Amino acid sequence: MTGPHDTPNLDDVITPEESVTRDRTQHAKDPHPSDEVLEHRTEQERQAVGSDDADPAGAEFHSATD
Repeated sequence: MTGPHDTPNLDDVITPEESVTRDRTQHAKDPHPSDEVLEHRTEQERQAVGSDDADPAGAEFHSATD
């Protein structure tokens, strides 16, 4: 037989002892790549599929163009 003390209520909720951070940049386990790295990967994919948006110079960085 169940009584009124067997059902959970708000008194059963614990009070948090740690503060919550609002910074979600490191939410995932892997580090987030920079915008330059993401742009390079995107260009590599465009080159691989032969996209019309691909850079004619290619995706790889060359020391002569720096």
